[in-house]
Amino acid sequence: MKDAFILFLKYPERGKIKTRLSSEINDEAAYELYLCFLRDISVMARQVKAEIIIVYSGPDHAKFDDFPQVQKLRQRGSDIGERMFFALQDVFAEGFKRIVLMGSDIPDLPADYVNEAFAKLELVDVVLGPGTDGGYYLIGCKPDGLRQSIFHNIAWSTKTVFDETLKRIEEAGLRASVLNEWSDIDDLEDLNRFYERNKDQKVSHVMDYLNKKEILHGP
Repeated sequence: MKDAFILFLKYPERGKIKTRLSSEINDEAAYELYLCFLRDISVMARQVKAEIIIVYSGPDHAKFDDFPQVQKLRQRGSDIGERMFFALQDVFAEGFKRIVLMGSDIPDLPADYVNEAFAKLELVDVVLGPGTDGGYYLIGCKPDGLRQSIFHNIAWSTKTVFDETLKRIEEAGLRASVLNEWSDIDDLEDLNRFYERNKDQKVSHVMDYLNKKEILHGP
């Protein structure tokens, strides 16, 4: 296939994932929720018309039970920007023509958004999915659209990430397209919004877990 869908993940280890959320709901609940995130993302990813590749941080030879027979590469780099850049670079080195990368914090993102990102890359160099918090939940590009300047020296985890990234893309003379906004899950407030957004939708692993556990605040 000419398209690759990178899932940019952390290996699930208690106390080492979803740390902002775990400080509010405890390590065990955050760990169990993260496993549910991965299960729902695995269902969505199979609806994307691209080869799935996991690029992860964690122990050597880590296994992701929800992604059997999926190629896995280790993340490399000193910050999230470098790690994303090298993830894209390493997968392009395998001969793919279009790549979309997303993380694990958006377990309810529709597959249509990812497929739309690939479609947009027919006409532009880079595609971004803006988050409601000022960051971005997805980035995709073609080989000529991969520039280290897009990822270098960004104030990550701030409200300026998306705007600054879009500015860098424009400064590099690249053509960009933007998807609709989507909200990720970093803390308990985000988790409550996720629940409200999905309470009338079909059951997912995350929603099933939340409906069984009393970890959410009231409205």
